[in-house]
Amino acid sequence: MGACMKLGHPIHHPQPPEWAKGPNIEPLPLARELPPASSYPVDALGSIGAAVVQAMYTVVQAPPALIGQSILAAMNQVAQPYANVCIDGRVSPLSEYFLTLGESGERKSAADGWALAGVRTHQKQRMQSYEQDRTTHEKEMEIYETTTKRILSDKKLSSEDRQTQLLALEKPCAPVMPLLIVSEPSTEAIQRQLIIGLPSIGLINDEGGQFLGGFAMSPEKRLGTLTTLSRLWDRGEFDRVRVGDGSGSYYGRRLSLHLMVQPAVATSLLADPLAREQGFLARCLTSFPQSTAGMRSYVEADLSQDMAYQAYAQRVQALLTNPWPLKSEHELEPPLLFLSPQAKRDWIAIYNDLEAQLGQDGCYAGVRALASKAPEHIARLAGTFAVFEGVSQIQADHIARALHLMLHYLDEALRLWGAGQVKPELRLAQELLSWLREKLGPNRAISLTEIYRNGPAAIRSANTARQVMRVLMEHGWVTPAVHPRAKEAFELVVRR
Repeated sequence: MGACMKLGHPIHHPQPPEWAKGPNIEPLPLARELPPASSYPVDALGSIGAAVVQAMYTVVQAPPALIGQSILAAMNQVAQPYANVCIDGRVSPLSEYFLTLGESGERKSAADGWALAGVRTHQKQRMQSYEQDRTTHEKEMEIYETTTKRILSDKKLSSEDRQTQLLALEKPCAPVMPLLIVSEPSTEAIQRQLIIGLPSIGLINDEGGQFLGGFAMSPEKRLGTLTTLSRLWDRGEFDRVRVGDGSGSYYGRRLSLHLMVQPAVATSLLADPLAREQGFLARCLTSFPQSTAGMRSYVEADLSQDMAYQAYAQRVQALLTNPWPLKSEHELEPPLLFLSPQAKRDWIAIYNDLEAQLGQDGCYAGVRALASKAPEHIARLAGTFAVFEGVSQIQADHIARALHLMLHYLDEALRLWGAGQVKPELRLAQELLSWLREKLGPNRAISLTEIYRNGPAAIRSANTARQVMRVLMEHGWVTPAVHPRAKEAFELVVRR
């Protein structure tokens, strides 16, 4: 089916006379309306980061928070190989996980594209060299295998001489696959890339619903996926258990994550008890900015020529081309990054203040899991700023800026986590309604079969689809319709 084609069957409604038109009754909301988001602290990204966010906002005109998340995630990815932050012997990677919510048309892909343009260009260049190296390696392996067979089949050699010659052979090392960005969100794909490829990568997907609704987050895989991601965030390591070869423990790896997700899809994650109790959500820095759609005019400007963007791109390029602190081709050994005396005093004060708000009556009691990790998030963000800005010690200014960002993320968690606590049937109804609005269009009837075959991954049976459509009918969002090939069909209610 073409990308621009709508699902469903076209239907025609004869225009009723004026006297037959009923009142324009508004549908009932499926969830409570969210309070407005707090403003994103763009200045906290530093002189280079704040300037490029402003430049991108002028041209791309996506919400500043969405652009800020993309820039901060890119800064974190290029910084994470270079240091571990250390406070009183407690060592943490710099890696962070970002979750950005935005409806279709918010220019998520544009923001992500500009933020990671330098990373993707560098990756493309390295992949070209890799293809040449792989061809050379294949030829070297042919020679190695031929020589090995010749030695083994040489009957003139004694067993000692045969063993000596085999030991003298040096097996060619395979070139390292230089992928810096992966979008395939399965645990197996992430682990494989960190085993055979570079030890520091970014899981970046501007259609994060592929992750939340995909195989990696299916009921049988969900716990394993969240556990692997959490362990990578905690210590930069993971275990891989497979039948046959490939099992082992792997250390010195780094994963930065940024998922851009539609709100209706993200709600299922925010409300997921497993994601909360296991701790994955507490490791994510989430933002859901106010939309700028409908307020954007075309800007005649080439962002690549903007001085602020060029300064940002130059710093990204420097961190991509500088040598990483490697223990081996596939394992990092980052040096420790310490706080200045004033930065440490400020961090300890923040730690104690946040801890005081975790009690039953504290302002962060409702998001205790995230708030309890907030000091570590602050240290990681401050470390990211220090590395990106090329300084060898975390300063008080870095801690202050990281705190401003963390307060925004805590405010967002207070706003969004509660919104996720809705009945599962209402959450599914909201997800399906968003899908119908995107795929169906007005004056088209869709059958129940089309819904559970082509609709959201969580609705894959006739019974579930029927129950969810009943909720949408009860709330006034859809109505039964006539379909030439189906007994059960529906259409969206058109507002007059």
